Amino acid sequence: MEKIQENSRDVISTDLIFLDNELNNQEDVIHFIVENAEFVGYAADADELYQAVRRREEEIPTAIGYDIAIPHGKTEAVTNPFIAFLRVKRAFQWTVQSEERVRLIFLIGVPKNSESKLHLKFISEVSKKLLDDDFRAKLLTETDKNKIFEQLSSISI
Repeated sequence: MEKIQENSRDVISTDLIFLDNELNNQEDVIHFIVENAEFVGYAADADELYQAVRRREEEIPTAIGYDIAIPHGKTEAVTNPFIAFLRVKRAFQWTVQSEERVRLIFLIGVPKNSESKLHLKFISEVSKKLLDDDFRAKLLTETDKNKIFEQLSSISI
């Protein structure tokens, strides 16, 4: 199986896979992920990335059904494109404007100067994979971070 890569670092890393987190709102989830992205070197400025993701979220909320949200941001604060995955213990309402609840969050960070359409390709491919009940079930139940990594790495972008 070939790992998803762009430039020299993997786009998906076990460093940015978080399972059974207790967070229960959009703001805290985004903060948690972007701070970790900065900590492991995918972003230079967590606050700038957070603002980019929030601006995008205010345009159109990114909950897509199946208990999934795919927030994303394109900013100079991203030093290497990445896809983070966070699963929360209990589903929560993603926005006050929508009844859509989420448990699985994929946060995508893309450098502003990147010509990459990484976020669009990933959203498209994840949407196709979500039709597979087994794929969704594994994302919701797997407890081994490395197995989740393998599963996410199977998504071609």
